[in-house]
Amino acid sequence: MSLLKVENLSKSYQEATGRLEVLRNVNLEVETGDMIAITGESGSGKSTLLHLMGMLDKPDNGAIYYSNKKI
Repeated sequence: MSLLKVENLSKSYQEATGRLEVLRNVNLEVETGDMIAITGESGSGKSTLLHLMGMLDKPDNGAIYYSNKKI
């Protein structure tokens, strides 16, 4: 059973020069007992993904499930 599941998650922000697409159709599934690491270069969307999964921000598209319940 999935503890946390992310389906087609997308997030972008409006900037003075246009729209900045931070995440595009991200999929992730974490099973109970799994240990994961989210790594990447600065500005690659790691914190944005964590903010979305922690319900601190709302995605533009996609869904997040916790214990098979959509949040």
